[in-house]
Amino acid sequence: MNSNQKVCPIYNTFDLIGRKFTVLILRDMMLYGKTRFNELLDSVEDINSKTLSLRLREMVQDGLIRRHVYPEMPLRVEYELTEKARHLRPVLEQMGEFSARFCAADVFRDKKPRTFKQVIEAVQ
Repeated sequence: MNSNQKVCPIYNTFDLIGRKFTVLILRDMMLYGKTRFNELLDSVEDINSKTLSLRLREMVQDGLIRRHVYPEMPLRVEYELTEKARHLRPVLEQMGEFSARFCAADVFRDKKPRTFKQVIEAVQ
């Protein structure tokens, strides 16, 4: 590591997005437009409400998302990606591309590699 660095940049990024479910929350917000707590609870595999609440709070503190509270009854809360989080999109797409291409047997029933673009188009 360079003597001018406090920490490795890759380590730092992983520390920011490497907590369980954080990448999946980002995925669902970026790729599928999920903005509400219950939408994310329904779409993120195996997450429970306590963990989702904790991750969303951490992501707000880390500057990845903003929380908007609308003064309505019942109260409405939505989450929005920040510019910082939007810059992670190519990273997530490359992760998806890697897995779709090199781990097809683990990801797809037919075990055939495909591009990440094909995966996203099939879901939408």
